[in-house]
Amino acid sequence: MHLIRTVLIAATMLFAIPAVAGAQKSSSLLERWYTALFDVNRVALTDLLAEDAKIELGDLEVIQTKKEFVEALDEWEEIAATANFAWQLDPEAKIDDTTATALVCYQFPENELLIREAFTFEGGKIIHSVQTTVDESCDEF
Repeated sequence: MHLIRTVLIAATMLFAIPAVAGAQKSSSLLERWYTALFDVNRVALTDLLAEDAKIELGDLEVIQTKKEFVEALDEWEEIAATANFAWQLDPEAKIDDTTATALVCYQFPENELLIREAFTFEGGKIIHSVQTTVDESCDEF
């Protein structure tokens, strides 16, 4: 009985290791993404996005290509200069080596927003991002 239990625990650990590694890989990718986004680091952002990446701004019903997203960074740079940001992985969402979801608090001088950003990854790059507003306050963050 003890041997069966040991084998089951070992098997469980072997299956869990890839999931944990995938979650750490996604978390690391998002750490680089948000650092680059908040610093408006065009080189890093360009590198993190796949060539055919799509960025969906759900509330605005806008879908940007990688090129359109990078071109919009001039406007974002002006906005980001006056704002504060914080992010965390969404504790209620699935995270693995192909998907992750973050909750992001964007605090601007005139308002703040709590945004859910769902990401899809492939080959260590972001291939899809969907942003939707959760709340017009970061109190729950």
